[in-house]
Amino acid sequence: MLNGELSLGQITGLTGPEMLEMAMQGFRLYEAGKYKDALIVFEGLCELDPAEAYYRTALGAILLASEDLNGALKNFNKALTLNAKDTAALVNRGEVHLRLGNLVEAAHDFAKAVELDPENKDPLTMRARLLAAAALETIEAAQKSANADSAKK
Repeated sequence: MLNGELSLGQITGLTGPEMLEMAMQGFRLYEAGKYKDALIVFEGLCELDPAEAYYRTALGAILLASEDLNGALKNFNKALTLNAKDTAALVNRGEVHLRLGNLVEAAHDFAKAVELDPENKDPLTMRARLLAAAALETIEAAQKSANADSAKK
């Protein structure tokens, strides 16, 4: 129950394993680049179980791959509301922020992801480190450009 109300999953009587199988099918569709089909699966899963962060993270990843940055950001935010330690949501939200030019927010998300995996066991942590380095290079390039412009004046 969410807020004292039944979820659609409880009403339909779908079991956890059945929903997991749906999620696995949705993930296979995503991996195959069938984003519209994967989107349908994960939108349905979000309706069936609105308290499951993974479904929101997956939905955000599909939207990110489809270049819907605002939709992706919304879903990663929701996933992190449900599970603040969702490394995948943090790294992907950081990437969205990076693409939107929100470098401080991106750096914060990448740093949090790295903090959650200090031993670097999760492959996403390596991605966070690489994206953080890219963000730092962007900031440094912007500073050099601004300094060069100031020197010309």
